[in-house]
Amino acid sequence: MTKKCMGCGAYLQTEDIEKEGYVESLDRDTCERCFKLKNYGEYKEVNLNNEDFLKIIKNIPKNALIVYLTSILNINVDYIKNLNNVLLVITKKDLLPKSVKDGKIINYISNIYPNYLDIEVISSIKNYNLDSLIAKIKKYCSSKKVYIIGMVNSGKSTLVNKLIKNYSDREIEITTSIYPSTTVSDIKLEIGDISIIDTPGLISKDSILNYLTLKDIKRITPKKEIKPRSYQLKGNGSLLIDNIIRIDHYCDNNIVIYLANNLNITKMGLSNPKLKDKNKYSFNLSKNKDIVIEDLCFIKFTDKSKIDIYCPYQINIYERDNFI
Repeated sequence: MTKKCMGCGAYLQTEDIEKEGYVESLDRDTCERCFKLKNYGEYKEVNLNNEDFLKIIKNIPKNALIVYLTSILNINVDYIKNLNNVLLVITKKDLLPKSVKDGKIINYISNIYPNYLDIEVISSIKNYNLDSLIAKIKKYCSSKKVYIIGMVNSGKSTLVNKLIKNYSDREIEITTSIYPSTTVSDIKLEIGDISIIDTPGLISKDSILNYLTLKDIKRITPKKEIKPRSYQLKGNGSLLIDNIIRIDHYCDNNIVIYLANNLNITKMGLSNPKLKDKNKYSFNLSKNKDIVIEDLCFIKFTDKSKIDIYCPYQINIYERDNFI
């Protein structure tokens, strides 16, 4: 019988050390890649794309419950707009200040995506609202099959491990990390009479993660509660975010930037040539808008504003309504 790695879901094999699922012996339960990632922090990329992942989603039974996870820092519901039986889960609540209430987040989501069975705001790390989440899973799971889907770095595997630890007597642990494609195939686990199927993370082709080194991915990924940084912009000027993003502004405004606490932000003049020759994104914002730089940060603007953003990479930068 073909055996899957309990860490990432790849089929275990002994033939090719360069392919996912390689083990020296089929007696092992986890592949070499997961073992090295968990014990030594060594990451090896795999050759997968969204076509592989979308095949899994396409084959989800129509009566199965879909638990869709999206990070509170990068809310993305594009992949589930045509799906039914969706329990929507907003993860990583612990990264935002405690003053941000769940109700504000839920109201924002309801306006952009009303087609869900229910919604929960959680923090797997802090065990926040997990009892409520498991109760909703049991409530809506008529077929006893639950598929966990979401974007890369949405916290799927971390949540599954917490569900196993808190609500079952099993002692297994699937592989978690901040790196893309840690889970490479679906992983089936039993929690009581419910089958939990963890699926690979969907990859955004325009994410900044696709361009950075593993060292930089680790550096830009927030690991604890973000301390928002406020700026009073006066007239023309620029902000440089960690030599990755340049923001040129042309009027007065009050802004708040939410990003990893260790990243640097520097004020400079418009005449400074830094990053001026890179990809340009222009926005004319109305009041109370955010600018989201996918998988890096979001910026809250209070007043109308005209801005230009420069970046070395072609990435997803977009505006949305404030929800904080």
